[in-house]
Amino acid sequence: MNKLVIAAAYYGYDKLLYDVFFALGFVAVFFFFLWRGKYFGVSPIRSVLLVLIVYPSVVLWMFVQYWIETGTFGGNNIVRSFVYMPLFAIPASKILKLNWKQACDMLAPATCVVQSVSHWGCIFIGCCHGYPSSWGIFNTQLGRKCFPSQPLEALTAALIIVFILWREKKNNHQVDGLSMPIMLMLFGSTRFFWEFFRDNEKLWLNCSSLAFHALFMSVVGLIMYIIIRKQNEKQKTLNA
Repeated sequence: MNKLVIAAAYYGYDKLLYDVFFALGFVAVFFFFLWRGKYFGVSPIRSVLLVLIVYPSVVLWMFVQYWIETGTFGGNNIVRSFVYMPLFAIPASKILKLNWKQACDMLAPATCVVQSVSHWGCIFIGCCHGYPSSWGIFNTQLGRKCFPSQPLEALTAALIIVFILWREKKNNHQVDGLSMPIMLMLFGSTRFFWEFFRDNEKLWLNCSSLAFHALFMSVVGLIMYIIIRKQNEKQKTLNA
């Protein structure tokens, strides 16, 4: 891997590879949703339209958040906005005539799909790197090896996808609205953990801005999980 990173920088392909992986993330989520809709009784077109409405909205809000925080344009890090997906799912579900819980269950793995693919591109331009170390991935910005935070975060996102799909299959793909809060809890808590290994600006108690965003995400996910689960139990009691 290090030889590939060094060769890409030497021949000037580092930014190109970053852009390729970034684009592949969107391609991956497109095909993922062409396949995913059938488990929810939703046509491929509506399934893809759902993610095409919600995900770009989340990305746009990501840049707006960064501008609010810093007064400058940038901040290409979706961790800021994962937590707002359930809100953007409200108008999207109405437009596509889907139940909100159904839309949230469908959308839950979307951002993790993008993260598990696109984040590999960060290796080539040296962003999102961990602390300098005697082992790890060579960082072209620093000229030395760093803790491999990028691939570990990408693999963590992939594992979250696997867990969500396994849980849905175990429940015979019955819509319960819990896939979204589970994703928020798992991604938020694991990203909060990985932030301690990233060499970025720390604000308080060795926590970065993104660490606080991740912590907020996991807390919102926990609250959502408790509320929706109580609603589901109440509905079961009424239907009994």
